[in-house]
Amino acid sequence: MIAKRVTFSTGILRRPTRTKFALVDVVNFNKKCSRRVTVAPHKSVFLFADVSKVKFKYEVRITQLHDRKLVTNVTGVTNAPFTPQEGDTVLQRSLIKIK
Repeated sequence: MIAKRVTFSTGILRRPTRTKFALVDVVNFNKKCSRRVTVAPHKSVFLFADVSKVKFKYEVRITQLHDRKLVTNVTGVTNAPFTPQEGDTVLQRSLIKIK
């Protein structure tokens, strides 16, 4: 059986002045299956996109396998040490399914 792919969106986010990166945390709670992007079984990984040049608004889209055990959250963060910015976080349950 081929796993179905799905695309999620954060919706439009306003970029606070201190937000420099959109950090995407992905965790694979499946103890048996690996997922591409090198998320081994029962492990997590993060990816980030530079949004520092965005003047006002941005959106993050994530395409992944439709798997209840693959959880993705998005957080706007500052430069190192990547401090999360208030109101700039979208949890898995709030991502909008667009495809």
